[in-house]
Amino acid sequence: MFEQSPDKKNNGAAELEREEILNLLSELHKTPDITQREMSLRLDVSLGKVNYLLNALIKRGLLSIKNFSKNEGKVKLKRVKYNLTKKGFQEKLKLTYHFLKKKEKEFNRLCEEWEDLKNLSETLQKAGIELEGGSKR
Repeated sequence: MFEQSPDKKNNGAAELEREEILNLLSELHKTPDITQREMSLRLDVSLGKVNYLLNALIKRGLLSIKNFSKNEGKVKLKRVKYNLTKKGFQEKLKLTYHFLKKKEKEFNRLCEEWEDLKNLSETLQKAGIELEGGSKR
């Protein structure tokens, strides 16, 4: 987990997992007493995946866990609170930086592609070729 894979096929899976970890760390930073089930729903990942990631982050020293009880009516619920450690906060910053750099690269690539398409459209219009379904802007 968290390692760069030389295999391109696995690199996409590693990238997705890094993004899931970033989302999980961000959610825990905002709501440290969130349940795994709530986190699963908010992040749209399976409960098992949330559990797996939390345990891995705890083992790596990125999270600490504190047990506490909460009374709801006559039922006493056992809850846990997840806290980012200093190492966890540093990892969150690192993941955020890499995520934003990746999105910036993607944005720049899309801007270039957009400019290329606009230039092609203008060239085709000058040649008298109409594009189907295109809107005039």
